Amino acid sequence: MRTGERNDRQAGFAAGRLVPGPGSVVPRRPRGGLLPSPGGGKARFRAYGSGMRERGDAGGYGENGDGCLTVAIRMPARIVALVVVLPLRIAWDALTVAGRALGRFGKWLVRVLVVAPAVALWRYALAPAGRALGWAVRGLVRYLAVVPAVALWRYVLAPAGRAVGVAVGWAVSVLVVLPLAALWRYVLVPLGRASGAGAGWVLRTLLVAPLAALYGRVLVPVAAGAVWLARWAVRVLVVVPAVALYGCVLVPVAAGAVWLARWAVRVLVVVPAVALYGCVLVPVALGVAWLVRWVVVAPLLFLWRRVLVPVAREVRDALLVAWRVAGYVSRALGRALKWLVTVVLVVPAAWVWRALVLPVWRPVRRAAAEGRRAVRHALATVRETVRGVRADLRAALTGAPRPVERGGRRGEPEGRNPQ
Repeated sequence: MRTGERNDRQAGFAAGRLVPGPGSVVPRRPRGGLLPSPGGGKARFRAYGSGMRERGDAGGYGENGDGCLTVAIRMPARIVALVVVLPLRIAWDALTVAGRALGRFGKWLVRVLVVAPAVALWRYALAPAGRALGWAVRGLVRYLAVVPAVALWRYVLAPAGRAVGVAVGWAVSVLVVLPLAALWRYVLVPLGRASGAGAGWVLRTLLVAPLAALYGRVLVPVAAGAVWLARWAVRVLVVVPAVALYGCVLVPVAAGAVWLARWAVRVLVVVPAVALYGCVLVPVALGVAWLVRWVVVAPLLFLWRRVLVPVAREVRDALLVAWRVAGYVSRALGRALKWLVTVVLVVPAAWVWRALVLPVWRPVRRAAAEGRRAVRHALATVRETVRGVRADLRAALTGAPRPVERGGRRGEPEGRNPQ
C-alpha cells in the first residue's frame, strides 16, 4: 500500500468515515494531540482538538466554538442581509457607473459649452478690448492730466512760489527780525545785567542770610529735642506695656484656647467620624457594591458578552458577506448586460459599418479628395496666370525686365519663363 493511500485511510478512520476491518491498523487518537494530514508533505499533521469544533459536536458550541445563539441567528441574518443588501449593491454599482459616465459627459459638456467659449471670448474679445481701452485711458490721462499738470507746476506754480517765498522772507527779516535783534542786543541785555547785580545783593543781605541763621541756630536744635522726646514717650508708654501684655497674658491664654479646641474637635468630631466610617459606612458600601455587582453589572456583562456582542458580530459578518456576494451578483449582471448590449447593438452596428457604410464611404471620400485636388490645381494655375499677366503689364509700362520665377508657392506648379 502506498504512503498516500495509507494516510487517507488513517484520516478516514480518525474522522469516523471508514470502519476498520480485520487486521487494520487504526491510529490512536491522542487527547489534544496531532493526527496525520491526508495531504502529506510538510503539513503532515493537524491538531485533533480543533476537529470537534469544526464538526460542531462539542457540547454547547457550534461552528468555530460559538454559542447556540450565534449558530441560531447566523444563517437567517445572512439570508436577510443578502435580501436587503443585494438591491442596494446593484443600485450602488449602477449609480457608480452612471456617475462616472455623467461625470465624463459633464466634463466634456462644461469644456465645450463653458471653457472653450470663455477662453475664446477672453482671447479674441476681452483681452484685445482691454488692451485697447488701457492704451486709450493711458493716453487720455497722460495728455489731458499729467502733461498739463507738469507744465503748470514747472512754468507757473514753481516760479510764483519761489518769488513769493523770497518776498515774504525779505519782509519778515526787515520788519521783524532786525528790530527784535536790535532791541535785544542794545536794550534788554544791558538792562538785565545791571538789574541782576543789584537784585542779587539785596536778596542775599536781607533774606537769605537771616533765614540761614534761623534754620541753623533755632530750628535744627528744637527739632532734634522734639524727636528724642517723642521716641522716649513711645517707648515708655506703648512698647514696654505691649510687650508685657503679649508675654504674660496673650500667649498663655492663646495656648490654653488652642489645647481646648483640639481636645474638643478630637472628642466631638474625629472619634465619632472614625467610628461611623468603620462601623457603618464601610459595611454599607461593601454591601451596596456587592449588590450592584451581582444584580446590575453581572447581568449587563453577561448580556453584553453572550447576546449583544455575538449578535452584532454576526450582523456585521452577515452584512460583509452579503455585500461581497451582492458584488459578485452585480458584477455578473453587469457582464450579462454588457454581453447583451454587445450582441444586440455593437455587433450589428459594426457589421453595418463594415458591410454597408465603408464600401460607400471610401469611393465618396476618394472622389471628394480627387475633386479637392483638381480644384486646388486649377486655382494654382489661375494664380500663376494672373501673376504672369501682372508681371507682363509691369514690364510693358515701366520698361523693367520681368523677374525670372524660380518656382511657385508651396502646393502650386512652377511658373514658366516667358523670355
